[in-house]
Amino acid sequence: MTRSFTPDDTASYPRAHVVDVALRDGSTVRVRPVGAEDRPAIVEFLDALSPQSIAFRFFGQVDLGWAADWSVDVDYADRYALVASTGAEHEIVAHGAYIRTGEDRAEVAFTVAERWQGRGIATIMLAHLAAAAEQHGIAVFSAQVLPGNHHMIGVFRDSGFPVAQRSREGVVEVELPTSRSPHTRERFERREHIAAVAAVERFLQPRTVAVIGASPRRGTIGGEILRNLRGYGFDGTVYAVNRRVRTIAGRKAHASVSALPETVDLAVIAVPAAGVCAVARECAAAGVRGLLVISAGFAESGGEGAERQRELLSICREGGMRLIGPNCLGVINTSPDVRLNATFAERPPPPGPIGFLSQSGGLGIAIIEAASRMGLGLSSFVSIGNKADVSGNDLLEYWEQDPGTSVLLLYLESFGNPRRFARIARRVAAVKPIVAVKSGRSAAGARASASHTGALLSASDVTVDALFRQAGVIRTDTMQELFDIGALLAAQPVPAGARVAIVTNAGGPGIMCADACQAAGLDVVELSADLRARLARFLAPEASLSNPVDMIATAPAASYRRVIEALVRERACDAIVAIFVPPLLTRAEDVARELAAAAAKAGAVTLASVFMNSEGAPPAAEGAARIPSFGFPEDAARALGAAARYGSWRA
Repeated sequence: MTRSFTPDDTASYPRAHVVDVALRDGSTVRVRPVGAEDRPAIVEFLDALSPQSIAFRFFGQVDLGWAADWSVDVDYADRYALVASTGAEHEIVAHGAYIRTGEDRAEVAFTVAERWQGRGIATIMLAHLAAAAEQHGIAVFSAQVLPGNHHMIGVFRDSGFPVAQRSREGVVEVELPTSRSPHTRERFERREHIAAVAAVERFLQPRTVAVIGASPRRGTIGGEILRNLRGYGFDGTVYAVNRRVRTIAGRKAHASVSALPETVDLAVIAVPAAGVCAVARECAAAGVRGLLVISAGFAESGGEGAERQRELLSICREGGMRLIGPNCLGVINTSPDVRLNATFAERPPPPGPIGFLSQSGGLGIAIIEAASRMGLGLSSFVSIGNKADVSGNDLLEYWEQDPGTSVLLLYLESFGNPRRFARIARRVAAVKPIVAVKSGRSAAGARASASHTGALLSASDVTVDALFRQAGVIRTDTMQELFDIGALLAAQPVPAGARVAIVTNAGGPGIMCADACQAAGLDVVELSADLRARLARFLAPEASLSNPVDMIATAPAASYRRVIEALVRERACDAIVAIFVPPLLTRAEDVARELAAAAAKAGAVTLASVFMNSEGAPPAAEGAARIPSFGFPEDAARALGAAARYGSWRA
């Protein structure tokens, strides 16, 4: 029978302190103030503890009925207690409490079920107890711990709170403040980071995947996801789940997730919305760790869908599962150690250093297509849809530590927790560029965002600008700018300054580029007399040696390399734009090869190219330095300007 918790005295019960928290392994528990109704569950919790755990907690063996009475005897001020619960029956797996012992002091103690120890529950409960105590004027916690209780001593010592410890009369006495110092906050943010990374790893690094709603028919979502998983070469095991067929593409199909021969890490759900919650319950019972819900028909569709989404999240919380979606395209990890394509996109993107987050599933398909067309390599792609659980903030935490990701691109429609986004983004942007498009800038766009992915918060455009600026996030107005800046930062170093030089074989595009660079906040620097003299030794007499450097149409391909090398040697600029207009003799392929040779020796100077021929830039040679190419000088100037502003923020 399912046990529910409903406090007797709803007026005094601190409902604001009920919170779902992520643990070190990425799973979740609910932490909430205890209520009298919890007494039977606490008796079960205490009865399951080992004699040693009881002795550590109560300094000896005690009557469990008395201990349960003590555990629920609270007034939510001078006597305050929390429990951590999990599962459909709300099993209690931890209890913590403080009791005021003086005007500004209280004694604190807690116990965690043996099988739940080592996941960080005790530290989380200590933090929540300290916050509640501080609200009620308690400044200092004290605790008495038996010397053999090394685990609890370690919890206090590693909590991040400054701890004073001394041994006295057979016990270890511990004291700590209830207020959080900057060091304490840093330690808790670190734990939050570990939990977020573990949660995302369930989706991007699974070893076993089940597609629930897999279909033998091409063109169906379940059928295409199954085909993509197998066709992309997933380095793990894939199971098809469909209760109506026995085989799909010559392989066995299973009637349900409970019929699988092993517990799977990730279940991809592609069934009608009305059946998703029932499938989620089966997954929870089968021990699935992550749900990727592709199905639409949730918060984005109105009241009934919103209620369905709340039920889905509740099932995930009770089962310790994490959730991406619902209403999403899926996830991709291009790492050769994983090769996961759990989407229904027609083709995967090429591998590369960019992590891409899209809140829109439909736009995600266009993003993957554009990345393939532009040769823009992705390390991973995540469509978060309604982001009922795992959010963009969690993805930022994951990509921060992922060695295969060096640039983060985001398409956002809303913020669930802007304050957390600002804190995490500021830290991540200090080492990895974040480029974002935030839609819903107008009133009409904001309304559309709310109905599209069930947006939680669509902040004003001025607020978003300020948020991004403070966090070091590069904001773009269009998807094209997002790709342009992403391509530049993925292939080239962040500009060390705003000085730019322009090298061209045609005067008009060079002038256009100079205007666009100045408009983008770049400094089109004057070249020194010595540098101009060196350029004159190998350029045609008709060439313009100022900036832009117009080599004229007859310049051979090698002149691009020689001019760039001279600029780099002189340290004349922080970035260079090379513009090629096809003349009669010089081939684009030769220019691309010379630019790659120059880039290999350019060091910290940022290079961008503009190939104004019908085919665009030729493909880079294998192993050659990659220089992003733009269709027009203005595009290159805007991308460089944004990158230079980011470099200034990061400096």
